[in-house]
Amino acid sequence: MATATVRNVDDKDYAALAEIAAANGRSISEELRALIAEAARRRRLGVLVAQIKPMRLPEGVTTLDLLREERDSW
Repeated sequence: MATATVRNVDDKDYAALAEIAAANGRSISEELRALIAEAARRRRLGVLVAQIKPMRLPEGVTTLDLLREERDSW
């Protein structure tokens, strides 16, 4: 696994992070890993949504319409 070091974190931000971590029953390191994982997951999800949007069905067309069209083409 990779290692990351963060320097010059504002004391107030660090204290807030410590409070959040404690509220979640985690260490600060665990909380940071969870935040990083969540940010990466949201980024991947955003990329996926951007790829899927062009594949949307035209207005008024349903998947049932497509199935019927395919069935009737046999």
